[in-house]
Amino acid sequence: MQSVLKTGLLSIIMVLAMAIGSYAGPQAAIRNVTVGNHHELLVNGKPFLPIMSWLQAPKNFAMLRELGFNTFTGNQREVTAKMQCDAAKAAGGYAIAEFGKDGQGAIGHPYLLGWILGDEPDNPRTGSNAVIEPAKHMKVNAETPYTRLVDGVTSSWTVLDPLVGGEFTIDLNKPVTVKKLAIWLTASKSLRVAKEIEFRGDGRLVLKTTLVNRRGSQSFDLRQPATFKALTVKVLSAYPGKSSWGSIGEVEAFDASGKNVLLSKPYAVPKRSPEEIATVYHRIKAADPSRPVFLTFTGMFMKEYRNKYNETMQKKLYPAYAKDCDVAGFDEYPIFGYNFPSHLNWPAAGVDQLQQWVGPNKPIYVWIETHKGSKWVTFKKQLDVLPKHTRYEVWSVLIRGATAIGYFTHAWQPKFTEFAPTAEMQSELKRLNNQITRLAPAILAGRTRRKVTMQMTDGLLCHFKATEYDGALYLFAQNTDLGPNASKLRQGQDISPRGGVATITIAGLKAGTKIKVVDEDRTITTSNGRFTDRFGPLAEHIYRIGK
Repeated sequence: MQSVLKTGLLSIIMVLAMAIGSYAGPQAAIRNVTVGNHHELLVNGKPFLPIMSWLQAPKNFAMLRELGFNTFTGNQREVTAKMQCDAAKAAGGYAIAEFGKDGQGAIGHPYLLGWILGDEPDNPRTGSNAVIEPAKHMKVNAETPYTRLVDGVTSSWTVLDPLVGGEFTIDLNKPVTVKKLAIWLTASKSLRVAKEIEFRGDGRLVLKTTLVNRRGSQSFDLRQPATFKALTVKVLSAYPGKSSWGSIGEVEAFDASGKNVLLSKPYAVPKRSPEEIATVYHRIKAADPSRPVFLTFTGMFMKEYRNKYNETMQKKLYPAYAKDCDVAGFDEYPIFGYNFPSHLNWPAAGVDQLQQWVGPNKPIYVWIETHKGSKWVTFKKQLDVLPKHTRYEVWSVLIRGATAIGYFTHAWQPKFTEFAPTAEMQSELKRLNNQITRLAPAILAGRTRRKVTMQMTDGLLCHFKATEYDGALYLFAQNTDLGPNASKLRQGQDISPRGGVATITIAGLKAGTKIKVVDEDRTITTSNGRFTDRFGPLAEHIYRIGK
C-alpha cells in the first residue's frame, strides 16, 4: 500500500509539474556549457533550449521569467555583465552578457550561459568609392553624406551648411573631359535654394551660371570641353529662405558619349567586418573558453535579400563571420519590420539558409516578433502581430532545426517601450514557452531514421520534424500554407491561410497503433502505416508514438 501511495503521489507531482511548467522553478547552476550531437546546447550535459529576451532591464526579469523566458540576453549600458548574471540568478534564469569592459567580473558565474558579440554586424551601411571633400568652413551633416551628390539617386539630397558660400570638391581617380554639367536642386518653401553657382576644374573656372528656383535637373552645355581631375562646386548666392542652409540633390558631368563621369553608385558594406568580429571573439575566448559566444545577424544572408548583398558578397561575409562565433542567430520580423504577413515563412527559410552558411554543427537561434510598432512602418498602416503569428513563427523555426529562440519586445510607436506585447500575446507566450520548455528534450533529440512523409490535400504546403526521445517517436508537424496568392501580396495586405487534411505515413507503423496528440487531449488510431489529421490555418500538431 505504501508503495502504491508513493507511486500515486509521484504521478500527481509529475502531472502538476507539467501543468505548472519547468520555468516555475529556478534553473540549475551551470557547471559547463557544450554543444551536443544535434547542434543543441547542453547545460551540465543535458539538452537546454534557450528562450531569450533581448536587452531588457533587470527589473523586468521576474516578469519575463513568469512568462516562460529562461535566458536574458544583452545587458543595458549601465548594467555590467556580473550585474546581469546576478539579476538572472535572482529571477531563476540564465544570462547571455556582453563582454565589454567589465566582462572579467562575470567569468565563471554559475548563471552565465554565454557571451554575445555586438548586435547585427552585417547590418548594411552605404559604401561609396566617391571622394568628395567639403570646404573647411562647411558644417557636415552625417545623415546626408556628400557621396550622395554623385550616387545617381536623384531623389536624395545633401545638406550644404551654409548654403551661400557652400563649397565642395569632387576628386576623381583620373582626368576626364566633359562637354556638359548638370545639377539637381531641391526646393522647399522654408529653405534657401542655390541661385548663382560656379564650377572649377582643377582650379580653373569651367562654368558660372544662374539657376532657376525649381526642383529637378538643370543642365548646361559648355562652350568648349573641359578636362580636369578635380571638380569644385561653389554656391555664390541663394534664393531667400528661413534657414541659412540648403541642399543639392545631384551633380553630373557628361563626356562626349553622354556618360556621367562623376557617377559613383553606392554599395552595401557591413557595419562591422568579419575581421573586427574575429578580434573581439578571440579576446573573449582567450579570457573565458568555458562559455559559447553568440552572434546575431540580420536576414541579409538570405537569398530574399540579395538586393542588399549579392551572392558573391554573402559568400565572402557569412562563412567568415561563422568561424568566429559558437552559436549563430538572426532576426527576421515579417510584420513588425516590413508589414508583410506573406513573409511569415521567411524565418523558417532563414534557418535552412543560415545553416548552409555556418555549417551543420553550429547551433542556430532566431529572434521572433511579438507586436507592432517598429520605426520602419507607419503605425496606422501596420497590421497587428497576433498570437497566431508568433506561435506559427516559433514552431516553424523549431521544426526547421533552430535549437534556441528569442522574442523581440521593443516598440517605438506610438511611444517607446522595452516590452510591448499585449495581454493576449503575453498569455500566449506563457502557454507556448511552457510547452516548448516541457517538450525541449524531444525537440532537441536526434532525428528518427524511420521514413516519415507528410502530404496535405490540394497540395497545401507543410513541413515536419520527427525525433526519437525516451523510447518514443515525436512528430512536430505544421501547415505552412499562407494562401493561394500569398506571393503576390503587397506590403500591408493580409494573408488568407488555408486549412486542410494531412496524411502522414511512418515506416513500420502498425495498424491500430494509438497516437497521442500532445496537449490536445485526443488520440488517433493508425491504419495501414498511416494516419490523417486536420490542420487549421497556420496550425501545428505534435504527435507522440510509443512510450
